[in-house]
Formats: sequence, structure tokens, C-alpha cells
Amino acid sequence: MADETTEPPEKKKGLGLIGWLIVVILALGLGGAGFFATYSGMADDLLAKEEVPHPVADAKGPEFLELDPMLVTVGGPGSLKQLRFRAFLQTAHEGADHVPDLQPRILDIFATYLRALSVDMLEDPSSLLRIRAQLLRRVQLLAGPEAVSDLLIIDFVIT
Repeated sequence: MADETTEPPEKKKGLGLIGWLIVVILALGLGGAGFFATYSGMADDLLAKEEVPHPVADAKGPEFLELDPMLVTVGGPGSLKQLRFRAFLQTAHEGADHVPDLQPRILDIFATYLRALSVDMLEDPSSLLRIRAQLLRRVQLLAGPEAVSDLLIIDFVIT
């Protein structure tokens, strides 16, 4: 004989018609309230961006100090190779008045550093960035980190 115990079918779980009607009414009500709050200006304080003061750009632009060209003997004793080097220093507008007075000392620091490098390192194109960073660091130690912001190498020729 067959079991005659039949279970009642399970009810579907969900919101049903009344639940969906409530969701739609709430969505329309909240959307309308949000529109009214932004349109009337009530939400301006919440949506306003904080004003960040932007630095005023100088009309003059950056200032550059041209260093005297240098001719440095490289390659150790008895070497005939020479490095022709010319550069500019980008200086700050304020507090950099003393940098032109330091030019002889800057040139001495540059010549001393460049003489200590091997010719192979000077001829390697990828080492120019490292050399530039080292020279800039030495100038900033001498003149102050705020006085000189960049070093622009114009000539870097080994003959």
C-alpha cells in the first residue's frame, strides 16, 4: 500500500505583493525627499567640498642660475680623457640669494665628485641619473634644501 501521508506544499518565502508595494512606496518617498533636500539647498552643507587653498603660482616662473662651464680630467693619472660639463641650478624665489655667492664652492664639489668617477661609469647612459642625483644632493647640503630644488645638466660630453 502506498503512504497516504501527503505533506502540504511549502509556501514560497518572499515579500509577496504587499511587501513589494511597501518597498516601492518607500523608494519613491526617499527619492522624493532626497530630491527636495538637494533642490531646496538643505543638503548643501553635506555635499559641499572643503575649500583647499591652492598655492598661487608666481608669474615669474622658476629661476635658474647658470654655472660656469667645467672641463674635468677623468680616468686617473696619465689619462687624456676630459669631461665637459655645464649645468643650471633651479633656485627658489626666496632664500636663494646666497646661492650665486657659493658658485666657486659648488664647482669645486662638482669637480671633486666627477674626478672620482670611473670613465666606464661616466660613459654609461643609465648612470647619468645617479650622477645628477648625487650632485644635487651635494649642492643641497651646501646651500640648503630649500634654496636649490633641481639640477639641470646641459652638457655632459667626454672627449
